[in-house]
Amino acid sequence: MMINSSNVNKSGIVQHDLSGSYVAISAICLLMAAFIISLNGLVIFILSRQKGNNRLHFFIFHLAIADLCVGLISVLGDGVFNGILRGEWFLGDVMCRIWRYSTFVVLIVSNNLLIGMSVDRYLAVRYPLRAITGEYRPYKAIIIGSWVIACLIPVWTFSFTGAVLYETSYYCDITITTELGWKLYVGFTLLLVFFIPFLAVSVCYTGITLVVWKHWRESKNLTEMNSILEDSTFKPCHKTKNSGLLPKARIQTIKMTLIICFAFFISWLPATVFHILDVYQINMLDFRYYIVLQRLYPLNSACNPVIFLFFSRNILPYGSLKSSETTRGYDSVDTTNTTT
Repeated sequence: MMINSSNVNKSGIVQHDLSGSYVAISAICLLMAAFIISLNGLVIFILSRQKGNNRLHFFIFHLAIADLCVGLISVLGDGVFNGILRGEWFLGDVMCRIWRYSTFVVLIVSNNLLIGMSVDRYLAVRYPLRAITGEYRPYKAIIIGSWVIACLIPVWTFSFTGAVLYETSYYCDITITTELGWKLYVGFTLLLVFFIPFLAVSVCYTGITLVVWKHWRESKNLTEMNSILEDSTFKPCHKTKNSGLLPKARIQTIKMTLIICFAFFISWLPATVFHILDVYQINMLDFRYYIVLQRLYPLNSACNPVIFLFFSRNILPYGSLKSSETTRGYDSVDTTNTTT
């Protein structure tokens, strides 16, 4: 999400000397790219070999593809172009615009899929019978829509990026030359990649909390009614067999997606805060720390596969040695044969 105009913006807005930071940029980006590519490649490999993956696995599979693209295009590209090559650009104006556009696409699609997973969890809790009977099938549309929207939204960046000549070298950067335009550009970018996804995920999990609370109230009232009937001369026709508010498998998937979304918030918060401070020229830290902190956002793409593998230990090759039985459920994290 590199949206700062270091050294190459002729307007004089937010210019910094990166001469002593190229080694740090390349080391941080290349190390994160290695983790992101290897971990998400592992998830893609495992899920591609699974038979009868459920819809949660389908979400995770596409999220791993998007995160893998983040590692290859955004993080690795940042390490090579802004680190190893010291910011200089040798591929021409067209390729510069395509690279900038691609970095936006992979970030937005990854965030869109997090929103889609949260929406899917809410619908699964809100309409459980539809999911079990097969009437609930919007998850494929959500995934396709996430990719399509991610490809359409960043089209506007073509007009504001390009290869810029600064002294004797070309740099792939943002071509905005006014302070107001720069602030609007940064604000709109952060709105797309952080604030809208965070708000959407928060709304979904607020809805899940309300639904669970409502189920808890109904379950409590039913338990109290059964107790009254047991103490009276009338006996209830049957006792509730529901010992919990939600099936265990669904609780696990809600926990997993909640932790993934929380990792998104933690990973993106430092970069978001320091981009805002930088665009308003509020210098609270040495710029060397800023260089590191603004590049922590891809940690989200490294955390996602780790969280999934932690909650899905049974699908790993060694998982079959622990138990011959597999948890079965329509949206279980560990299931292999499920209904959608």
